[in-house]
Amino acid sequence: MLNPRSPIPLYHQLADILLERIRSGIYSPGQMIPSETGLAKQYSIGRPTVRQAMDTLVQKGLIQRKRGSGTFVKHLSPQVDLFSLAGTSQAFLTKGVPIETKIITPMAPIKISRNPENPFNNRTAFFLSRLTLTRDNPVLLEDIYLDPELFKGIDRMDLANQSLAQVVSDHYFLTPETGTQQFKVETLNLERAKWLALSPSDPILRVKRTLNFPQAPNGIFSILFCRTDVFDFSQTIQSEDRPGGHPI
Repeated sequence: MLNPRSPIPLYHQLADILLERIRSGIYSPGQMIPSETGLAKQYSIGRPTVRQAMDTLVQKGLIQRKRGSGTFVKHLSPQVDLFSLAGTSQAFLTKGVPIETKIITPMAPIKISRNPENPFNNRTAFFLSRLTLTRDNPVLLEDIYLDPELFKGIDRMDLANQSLAQVVSDHYFLTPETGTQQFKVETLNLERAKWLALSPSDPILRVKRTLNFPQAPNGIFSILFCRTDVFDFSQTIQSEDRPGGHPI
């Protein structure tokens, strides 16, 4: 029940009650929750207070109003901690999401030119393009550039359905010390849109990631195109004294 003597506003208390019922499965995805009138009567409060509580849950993305039908619990997208220091493959596996990695462009040396945002500009780098699928649905496209001196021989390895982070760790005994990531929403060119089963006009999350290794700054540079309509991609933030793994 609500406590009118609590310093916590009544609408906030009601929002917490509804949130707990959603999390516990009492209100399951797709289910209609009680109306504002019904909740106001049940908790002996005014409809404006109920509306504030509902607005809070709408803003959190937990419920949605359908005009003429009522208010329903949303079907939440699975959340994958893609931008932490655990690696893209490991991010899916940690959540129990089965994945398949399809190599689009096999690892090979290429000369980078006219691309000042790429740390390998005017140099040669190993390049790999791969597509991650879950249950045959494309969710992530990655263009990855690696320092050819730091990762000698990696172009001769079979990287299909392997964690690149694990390969770097097991074969080269390397762990990135620091890194940077830049996030932007943009549209795709025709080729990338085709791989991700999207229209070129569909917005997508693009992430540019640079990893720095001991004695090798900018050792790996990658560009990720993430389908946020399939997964909610998140990022774990840790303090500097708790280093993570390998975000590759």
